[in-house]
Amino acid sequence: MHERGIRTVKRIYYFGAGVAVGALATRRTRRAKEAARAALAAKLTPSAVAADVADAIAELGNAVGSFAADVRQGAANRRAQYRPMIDNATGAVALLAPDQLGPQPVPGIAASVVTAAPDAVPAATAGPAAARRTA
Repeated sequence: MHERGIRTVKRIYYFGAGVAVGALATRRTRRAKEAARAALAAKLTPSAVAADVADAIAELGNAVGSFAADVRQGAANRRAQYRPMIDNATGAVALLAPDQLGPQPVPGIAASVVTAAPDAVPAATAGPAAARRTA
């Protein structure tokens, strides 16, 4: 009968521990629920909503500014990439890839100039670049 008494005590012990854990869990859940409800109520005040909107607008402004800076940097990089393709003598844009260009002119030295009279070479045979140089 002693064994039966120990089993009964164990059952009572585990039942009591379960009730205590259940009560503790219920209490904690209720407190967390109340805290979340209070936080939501505090977040829905007019001043809190205005602060959230102001933060969102500031963040959007920063993102737009960053995007504009990236676009400016990309345009500068592209301009620097195309700079070697512009004919220094005429200002005409050569539609060639950079590896198809000839030797680059040395800065400070004037580009070659057409010395023939405009009527010496017909514009139709000289091409559009020569026509622009002589005009």
